[in-house]
Amino acid sequence: MKAGLYIAPLLAALCGTAYAAPSPDSAVLKVEGAISSPTHQALALWDSAMLDQLPVHEIKTHTPWYDEAKTFRGPLLQDVLAKVGATGKQLTITALNDYSVQVPTSDAEQYRVILARTINGKPLSVRDKGPLFLVYPFDQYPELQNKLYYGRAIWQISAIKVE
Repeated sequence: MKAGLYIAPLLAALCGTAYAAPSPDSAVLKVEGAISSPTHQALALWDSAMLDQLPVHEIKTHTPWYDEAKTFRGPLLQDVLAKVGATGKQLTITALNDYSVQVPTSDAEQYRVILARTINGKPLSVRDKGPLFLVYPFDQYPELQNKLYYGRAIWQISAIKVE
């Protein structure tokens, strides 16, 4: 029985760095709803270090909010949803100011949207649409260049509810 006490820490060390779940106060992102892997009661809380552990993807695209194409980098929304075990078909994504939009989960896979954390290599501040900005590859898919998808590209994201 005592051997089991030594195996768990050894496995954690071999499998990579384990992070303690952030407190609600230090979380950058809260994911709730139809998820199977919560970190804090019924929520999955993410801090910057946890987001940094996900593969980083890049989208260079024009948007209605900037005069020229910008390069956005961050994790895929589908990677975040996979980590929390999301099972729903619809997301309600909420910004820091409580503004929210509805986004089908299918957008995450079909368009490989990212939760951008940087713009042109600089961290996104709250003043410039951060800490998280849902970015679609508008230049890659002309069908995204309309009010519907521009409206889904929410910034200052603080929470995602999976339904």
